[in-house]
Amino acid sequence: MGIAIILLLMIGAVAAFVCKNDKTARLIGLGTTLLNAILAVIMTVTVMNSGPQSVTFGSGTWAQTINIGYIECFMACLFGIVGFLIVWASMSMISHDVEEKKIPMFYGLVLALLGTLNAVVFFESLLGVFVSIELSSFAAAGIVIVKNQTENVHAGLKYLSLSILGSSLVLMGMVILFVATGSLHIGGIAKAIQGNNLMASKSAYILWAYGLISAGVAFKAALFPCHIWLPDAHGTAPSPSSAILSSLVLKAYIVFYMKMVFGGVGFNLIANSPMRMLLNVVMVVGVVAMIAGSVLAIMQTDIKRMIAYSSVAQMGYIFMGIGIGTELGLFAALFHILSHAVTKSGLFLVAGSIIEQTHNRDLNKMGGLGILMPVTMALFTIGGLSMIGIPLFVGFNSKWNFASAIVGSNNYWLLIPLSISALLNALYYLPVVIRAFFGQEAKECTEPLGSKERPIKDLLPIILLACLVILFGVASGPVSDFLQKGIEILTAIGR
Repeated sequence: MGIAIILLLMIGAVAAFVCKNDKTARLIGLGTTLLNAILAVIMTVTVMNSGPQSVTFGSGTWAQTINIGYIECFMACLFGIVGFLIVWASMSMISHDVEEKKIPMFYGLVLALLGTLNAVVFFESLLGVFVSIELSSFAAAGIVIVKNQTENVHAGLKYLSLSILGSSLVLMGMVILFVATGSLHIGGIAKAIQGNNLMASKSAYILWAYGLISAGVAFKAALFPCHIWLPDAHGTAPSPSSAILSSLVLKAYIVFYMKMVFGGVGFNLIANSPMRMLLNVVMVVGVVAMIAGSVLAIMQTDIKRMIAYSSVAQMGYIFMGIGIGTELGLFAALFHILSHAVTKSGLFLVAGSIIEQTHNRDLNKMGGLGILMPVTMALFTIGGLSMIGIPLFVGFNSKWNFASAIVGSNNYWLLIPLSISALLNALYYLPVVIRAFFGQEAKECTEPLGSKERPIKDLLPIILLACLVILFGVASGPVSDFLQKGIEILTAIGR
């Protein structure tokens, strides 16, 4: 089923590229992502009923294995469902940012990107992962550059340059791991490290390899201070592109990193080896990112750049959870991938709606917007409250999970930056909401209620994303149980 998802998306990408009609390209994009979401759900149900599955192509060192377990299904559903909703929203938005003749290229790039992101998560072979990472980088840069403005070309090239740098670091780490373990498969690396006591005999090799991979993933996933490409890319790209980049693209590389660290080394060896020192660095850098990203977001006046810097802070949360190095920390990081995906995709699409309808990006000029665009600003409010961590929204569950992981690991000092970060989130989301609904401009607004609102049918995919924010806020139990099973399987070798 995993192979079917990748092939479906790649075939859809080719079909979108070759078609000349923008309406046909839109339908190909929408239909392919809908089928992708359906296949992902079917695959998840199959794994729940029959257990994890794997398929291997070829033999020997260069064999390619696709693993489909709980975490892979979780990510496939995330790529499928959120990707479908973003593409659906783009049906009525993309013409605002992309020339009609380039719309087929946009949908081709989006489908190719989703296909390669699934491959990054599915492949166990490091060779397959690396090729997928490289292809995803070019597709991701493409959905930024496709807007065809000077600032977009510069932002896309900056992203591509730093992304290739990150890929190079990851590749060097993979080569060192191959020399040390003799394997290019995550399972083979795990058996070599955990079964042959390589952490004692070749600890320097292992530490260098994982250090390089950590640095590479930091660039790929925009972990501060390797985030410098993100604000320009997310801020200038078409809003559907920004939503995909923030909510989905960054997460594939992080899940690969989780599989390499916790599946390859295991909790037991991490706790009693130099790897603990490396994860301490990851944890501290994550904490710095949480604060720095929020401070930089507060300083912005452009709505999309504010949301982009917010993503830098949210990546910090995830890496802090990874750095904690416990099952609770890994669970908190995985759940936050879900939380951030459904929340931030909605926020970027809302920002795009505001810019399209008002031709304004300046936060200081959005007073009274709650009168002019009440539904849109209500959706922004839901996303903002989730990012702050207000109960009944999925963001609260994320912060609760992180607090539980912090207490469980006895790193009580982490509660301080966690609280400060939540406060900083409030300082840049709440003022926008207050000015929109209750500021002086709102009181003095003489235009009719909803006079600049987009049709509800165009807002429907964003409304559904907001519903997911609330749904996972009040009923996250099934997802949590599913992720726990995935963590048990991922880390079984290292117990």
